Amino acid sequence: MYDSLEAELHDTFWNSEGPAAELPLLREFHQNHPGQGLEVGCGSGRLLFPLLLEGFQVAGLDNSPAMIRLARQSAKEKGLLPNLYEEELSEHQPSLLYHAITFPAFTIQLFENPAEALKDLHRLLAPKGGLYLSVFYPWAEAMGELPTDERYQDHQIELPDGSLATIYTEHSLNQDTLTLTRKHSYEVSSKGEISRSYQSTQVLRYCQEDEWIDLLQATGFKVTKTIHDFDPEQEPDEEGAGVTTFFLEKTPHL
Repeated sequence: MYDSLEAELHDTFWNSEGPAAELPLLREFHQNHPGQGLEVGCGSGRLLFPLLLEGFQVAGLDNSPAMIRLARQSAKEKGLLPNLYEEELSEHQPSLLYHAITFPAFTIQLFENPAEALKDLHRLLAPKGGLYLSVFYPWAEAMGELPTDERYQDHQIELPDGSLATIYTEHSLNQDTLTLTRKHSYEVSSKGEISRSYQSTQVLRYCQEDEWIDLLQATGFKVTKTIHDFDPEQEPDEEGAGVTTFFLEKTPHL
């Protein structure tokens, strides 16, 4: 759950990397599955609101009060009136089933039990409804390209007021449980003085692409399309893709 400074700076760091790579894929997915949609882990609306402005019908769900608060503020500024739900996925009980559910930005990997999350998604989808899912494999950590159990500067950007926002990360990888633990330190500083700081810990679950496919099939989904590194033309190398995006369809039975 994102909170405090981590929530406030979330979109700022994402936006500093350029246009959202997932938006064209999300647009294509919703075109393939017209009707009422839901984005799980919508945060402050970074991916949700551009789709709403294009006319797609998508609600948002997030368990972080801070992120939903930011989403409502941003929606008001954009003249939007989205349906936003501040609750856990397992608690969501819509009056009608969704035609499309999106789970972007590797959000499923933050769930302690991805299989249970997928069962909830299956419950929320109409027959033959579509599911969009993006996941990543931590190749940089697994191959030792980033220092293990050692604090390093992850990202740094200059804010509009001239201060610097910095993320420091310390990670550990457990190959037995297939978990990546990241300890983040967020700092805002000016002239060398830290004015605000916040610390958080994320535990992400990961596995290889074929293992994701096995899990998806076991929880009632059929893969209709696979995209690597957000590029429909790209094939994975010998190691495999860093990011895999699945277009899926609900099958009748778990």
